[in-house]
Amino acid sequence: MALLSKRSAAKGWKSFGETKGIIFVLSLIITLFFSLFSLTAEAIPPQSPESLNVWLDYACFRNLPDTNQTYVEIYYSFNRKQLKFTQEEKTYEAKLFLNLTIEDKLGNPVEKRMWNRWSKVNRWEETQIDYNIFDEIEVILEPGEYLLKLSVTDLGSESQGEASLEMRVRALGEKNLQLSDLELAFQIEPDTSTGLFTKAGRKILPNPLGVFTHGMGMVYFYAELYNLTFSPTANPDYLLSFTVLDSTGKKVRDFGSQTQKKPGVSAVVLSGINISTLPGGRYTLRVEALDQETGQKAFVTKSFTVLSEEVERKESLAPSEEVERFKPDVTYIATPGELKMFDQLTPEGKKRFIEEFWKKRDPTPDTPENEFKIEHYRRIGYANLHSSRTKESSDGWHTDMGRIYILYGEPSEIERHPLMAESKSWEQWNYNELQGGSYFIFVDEDGYGVYRLIHSTLKGEVKNYQWENKVGSGSPSE
Repeated sequence: MALLSKRSAAKGWKSFGETKGIIFVLSLIITLFFSLFSLTAEAIPPQSPESLNVWLDYACFRNLPDTNQTYVEIYYSFNRKQLKFTQEEKTYEAKLFLNLTIEDKLGNPVEKRMWNRWSKVNRWEETQIDYNIFDEIEVILEPGEYLLKLSVTDLGSESQGEASLEMRVRALGEKNLQLSDLELAFQIEPDTSTGLFTKAGRKILPNPLGVFTHGMGMVYFYAELYNLTFSPTANPDYLLSFTVLDSTGKKVRDFGSQTQKKPGVSAVVLSGINISTLPGGRYTLRVEALDQETGQKAFVTKSFTVLSEEVERKESLAPSEEVERFKPDVTYIATPGELKMFDQLTPEGKKRFIEEFWKKRDPTPDTPENEFKIEHYRRIGYANLHSSRTKESSDGWHTDMGRIYILYGEPSEIERHPLMAESKSWEQWNYNELQGGSYFIFVDEDGYGVYRLIHSTLKGEVKNYQWENKVGSGSPSE
């Protein structure tokens, strides 16, 4: 089928050219939450940032002709404004080195690719605009659990950035009704070309961060449905339904159902939901399919975050729902005095308190965006996605790893040590710029994938100078 046409060619990693390998997208779409990572525009080249911010996501689809393996699309993005450009004749150019590795659950590398990239612009002023570079990589893997890591190095400034995430590569075989992963997208539009982001006759611009704003209006998504019963005598219809759950798993929006005609044994799911009435927060999109011939059902979920845009207007007050979630959302960044004062206020006073709380932390009060708030909720969303106690929950913000990530952001380096006969699974997060260099030790004590902080060199954090005893043999000395 046409929807699977890219699968047969995905035998490894693609080699990209400047004009078709990387898509440049005007940041007018997403400036609200990427502008935190911008540099100040000056008449002369600014100082290079200490680190690049990289965003990473993936989606798994059926692989043809060998369904014993899975076709995986890996999406990534970073901000062009963070790169160092040099003049090359009539253009300005930034050169990049990218390194992507995929490790199995034991830490063994199963894929490793390195390649060079570049970005070219005609005018220096273009390098000072928030402008995001998107790319997609395709790979075929055996079903299983993996760790995906991507590092990006700006060869001009030697600035580096890294993103990593755990990948659950599902088996998508030829039995029972199945849905692929959901690919979240900024936009989906008709396109009959064979470009990087095109499939099923559509150009699908991925959103690796999973963050959307009310100004965008829609959360678009793509998926594939497999193993429909298709014959002249079978019921020709299947049903799709779309719901949104909040961070506790409670249904907050029902976007109804769609009855579709079966095009064959497989079908494409191309749709979107309007988020303009959803309060800012963390959500889970749930898509369910029903084969009306067999009664078989399949569903898939994907987390996303909605950011409320900051609009300057007189007597602007925070919504009542923000009042209810305010304390848990800021529990790590508010002072004890602020939390105590908040509890003593009237409902109207709490609304004004929230407004002032974010306002005094805004690094650029003259702009409509509050970059601090945007980054804070991005970190919460990331923590919920990557540090949750179960695959279905959104409580990652409440874990030790979630707390450290929300407070201090992306580590400079993560050392992962898988479970062995002599030791438990543990990780060391290094922050090179935090108090002159600090690290955190997390241990999966129960073997269920929830890591607890047992030691840190950072002032004010938990100390246990005998932490090696909790990890087991094979850990380094203090």
